[in-house]
Amino acid sequence: MKLTIIARSRDDFGVILTTKHQHKSDQKIFSVTVTDADLHALTETRVDKEHLIEFAFQFLVDHEPVSAIQGKFDISIISTYFPEFPSAVKQWVDENT
Repeated sequence: MKLTIIARSRDDFGVILTTKHQHKSDQKIFSVTVTDADLHALTETRVDKEHLIEFAFQFLVDHEPVSAIQGKFDISIISTYFPEFPSAVKQWVDENT
């Protein structure tokens, strides 16, 4: 899995997810919103928004098929579907900062 993250504004990011299956690459484009409040709530602002997005996509890909990930979403919605997401973020931040 390869991610390309493009900041379109302070809170809006374009994400290109490239996956390889056997000898074929597949790309999907997403729009993700991460507010300063989201960043603080999830990480206490100990990492930047791009790193949080990277972690979030790795988490999502580990928990569901890429085809199930919504094309446009706010990062705070992940915990609605995966209540363990905030604690997974906290553990990741604690281990990597």
